[in-house]
Amino acid sequence: MIREVRHLILLLGVVLLGAGCSKDKGSTPESGYNPPATAERCVILYMPGRSLRSFYQQNIDGICRAVNATVPGNGRMLVCWQPENSNRATLQEIYYDTRENGCEIRTLKQYESFAAEDPTQVANVLRDAVAEAPARSYGLIIGCHGKAWVPSTAGNLSMNAVRPGTSTAEDVWTPAPGALMTRSFGDPSHELEITELASVLESQSVRFDYLIFDACFMANIETLYDLRHAVDYVVASPCEIMAAGFPYDRITPHLFADETPRSALEAACWEFWNFYENDWATISSNEQSGCISLAVMSELDALAAAMRNVTQAARQIYDLNALQSYEGFNNHLFFDLEQYVGESCADAGQVDAFKTQLANAFPVSCRLHTAQFYSAYNNRLNPVSYYSGVTVSEPSQNSKAPDNPLTAWYQATH
Repeated sequence: MIREVRHLILLLGVVLLGAGCSKDKGSTPESGYNPPATAERCVILYMPGRSLRSFYQQNIDGICRAVNATVPGNGRMLVCWQPENSNRATLQEIYYDTRENGCEIRTLKQYESFAAEDPTQVANVLRDAVAEAPARSYGLIIGCHGKAWVPSTAGNLSMNAVRPGTSTAEDVWTPAPGALMTRSFGDPSHELEITELASVLESQSVRFDYLIFDACFMANIETLYDLRHAVDYVVASPCEIMAAGFPYDRITPHLFADETPRSALEAACWEFWNFYENDWATISSNEQSGCISLAVMSELDALAAAMRNVTQAARQIYDLNALQSYEGFNNHLFFDLEQYVGESCADAGQVDAFKTQLANAFPVSCRLHTAQFYSAYNNRLNPVSYYSGVTVSEPSQNSKAPDNPLTAWYQATH
């Protein structure tokens, strides 16, 4: 699970070889594949954990369907996953074999002892991937569970309220009975703090152009602010992502196309939304629920400055329950950032300035959403009446809200 902007729980499930590619070719590529000495770009898909195992297999199958004589072309596609258990990992490459006229998979490295919660080991895996596939540019996808900024050291969150029809409080991260699977819970023993993830990325010899979070709740300002110096762009969802995740067969060609990273990511956002808007029913146990946005990380310091002006301006009374929330908790933890600013700040000039900067940081063209989002925590679709593509937890009255002032975002804006 990825956990937050201050905490990211990295629990990607196992990726199994699917029908899209033939069996693992081992460490030596066949004669039909000659890796470029320096690829134009390399995309690394990191998927730790096991609770989403079958869905990770579908994700890998999707990539394999996209790989052909022109995709990835002069690029390289690497995957790190845990096919056997949560204590081992495998680094593999998905490539096109001209002799076989199809997609193949080969193993680059095996890790006999691996802990996804250890930032040093995660850093080493990414370092090995970079060494195995020298490239002019790099992109990273993390597929797993996510809990936004909530610290892993805080343990499970308390709902501080009871579910409808019950008389006792329950763990906030426990899905409702009969809920469909999303990427927001599970594998709770393998967590990496967001600040640790930022350090892992910043320690690399290369800079990743972008990070795509195929995980729940990661389009959260407290989370993203901690990553602002680590990558140039982040694609994420403010709410839960269905367990099926991204449509990899559709986004992979864009990631290797001859276009700028921002253009490729804008296309990836659209493909994600389009799949969940129009084709969600092609996968079983799925829902018409797809909310996504793109964060321009170089704009977040200016956004924090604008937010500081908002917090120092005159305040006005607002109805917390009227704010757009992005989970099915009784006591909400994630609210729409732009709406919160507009409802709580009495200075119209500061609100307008903030919205202008928010558009720079989260381009409107990449703020895409279905009419509703599904939450496993109330097992239903919830309406989206206001959408800026990014959440904030500051106004929350959830029992974990007292930890919010410890985040770098809060400290920079108050």
